[in-house]
Amino acid sequence: MAGAFAQATGGNEDDAAQVQEKTMTVLNVISSLARASNAWELYDTNGDGVLSLEETEALFNSAEICQATELLTNTTCTYYTAADLEPYFARADTDHSGTLTRSEFLALYLAVATERVKKNPLLLAEALLGFIDKDKNGVLEGGEIKALLTILGFPAILLLPIPSFIKLEYKVILRTVGGMLEKRPR
Repeated sequence: MAGAFAQATGGNEDDAAQVQEKTMTVLNVISSLARASNAWELYDTNGDGVLSLEETEALFNSAEICQATELLTNTTCTYYTAADLEPYFARADTDHSGTLTRSEFLALYLAVATERVKKNPLLLAEALLGFIDKDKNGVLEGGEIKALLTILGFPAILLLPIPSFIKLEYKVILRTVGGMLEKRPR
């Protein structure tokens, strides 16, 4: 499979395997949840087996969760205050204990990560295009454009090599569209 993907993207099999791996979002979710779960113990500062809102805030803003979030959403982290997290905390606290078990925390983590994308569809587009952008420079070039076209189901004729001078600056486009949407009357 990686060989066929390599041909479609104009790259070698190692590059194709990396792109294909990054597009397997189910694996990203599992890996992201595993990272968040592993970090959970580090932030249970009093060792009581549950997290308070303050411990949850510290964990949510940690490097470990930042890496997990970047893996899950392919976007940069956002800093969250206790006030930002409180509504999610209350919903995740299913036993109404005022603290979160590990599974309740993971539910909160997924809720916050997905809510951010739901509020901003352009963030989802950036995340998806970022998975194709091998060098993470905000520009799709040559083989990366071919990978996008292949994923979008364009005909095989487009599988011919795409010159590297053809570029699609997707981050600039998304910022421009976002600015236009913000100015639009509601």
